[in-house]
Amino acid sequence: IPTTHTHTYTHIHTCFPVTIQGKCISTSSNVIVPPSIFSSGQNAVIFNSGTTDITITQSTSVTMYQVGTANTGNRTLAQKGLATVYCVASNTFVITGGGLS
Repeated sequence: IPTTHTHTYTHIHTCFPVTIQGKCISTSSNVIVPPSIFSSGQNAVIFNSGTTDITITQSTSVTMYQVGTANTGNRTLAQKGLATVYCVASNTFVITGGGLS
């Protein structure tokens, strides 16, 4: 099993940096999935290290589907929840994980 590098962020709104593909974001702040930084097949993992829920927001020009549904939009990640955001096409993502609603 390969090692995943974890980056800790404490910004109020964390936006995926260009170098985050294939890595884990550990944060207690809301996360924004921006357009134009992921290619098909790339992904990132989000760990909510906080004690309250955080919001994973789809940015303008981004479509984020809840895995196994046609539901799109922002998602809530519970405390200590873990979510994977996977790019399936340009600015199109699926999201899945434990503690995700």
